[in-house]
Amino acid sequence: MHKNIVITGATDGIGLAAAKSIAKKDYNLILVGRNPKKGKKALETIISETGNKNLDFFECDLSLVANVKDLSDKIKQKYSKIDVLLNNAGGANKTKQITTEGLEKTFATNQMNYFVLSTELLEIISESNDGRIVNVASNAHIGAEVDYENINSEKSFSAWTSYCVSKLMNIMFTYQLSSIQDKVSVNVLHPGFVDTNIAGNEGNFIKYIVKFGAKMFARTVDNGADSSSIYLSTSNEVQNVSGKYFFKCKEIKSSRASYNKEDWQKVWDLCNEYKIKLI
Repeated sequence: MHKNIVITGATDGIGLAAAKSIAKKDYNLILVGRNPKKGKKALETIISETGNKNLDFFECDLSLVANVKDLSDKIKQKYSKIDVLLNNAGGANKTKQITTEGLEKTFATNQMNYFVLSTELLEIISESNDGRIVNVASNAHIGAEVDYENINSEKSFSAWTSYCVSKLMNIMFTYQLSSIQDKVSVNVLHPGFVDTNIAGNEGNFIKYIVKFGAKMFARTVDNGADSSSIYLSTSNEVQNVSGKYFFKCKEIKSSRASYNKEDWQKVWDLCNEYKIKLI
């Protein structure tokens, strides 16, 4: 029987590279993206390159909590079991943007999206004998600290700081979710400094910073995807591994700040409060 994997941000970059590789492993792929034209092109590309036609696509703007909840409902209506959720979608914004729900957009896209989709799909992921949640974070989290009074840039905004903090929250959320349940493995990864479209339509500001700091060891999209996303999603070697941080298919340590269990709970409570409020 085919396994079902949900991949967000799957129409380009690391997400599409991962989707193509996983399609060769005989999975049913459920791709999520906000652009239906790019979604159609991604499906055509995967079929052409892999021959796997067990594909599905859901359109969703993952920066809005209500949309993510609606997406999870649609997935649950169509699928009784999900084996893997690969939370890959993310972004960075050059300027301060507040969503229609009142959240700073980087936080909403990078963290609230992961939190809502993971917690809403947890029940049907638990139906798998090898249920997994894989979160794509970044070593950009190192040195970051969560300012709970500035989550939505109430006091100040820095594009780079917002991005780094969101990646730290990804890691702390991963550790907390792993610690409070044992039915599903939950791991997080640093994909490397990958040449992707993280800055989207917001120009090259974030992309420039990432490339500048890593131009001596930047990696292609395919190598970035292959390093850990696919490994954590599909390898039998990590079947019983949970609550760990990976780079190049190896467990590594995340920042000291990321291991503060009180902050794990604070991040969880904060996200849960917004989830309850907005759905």
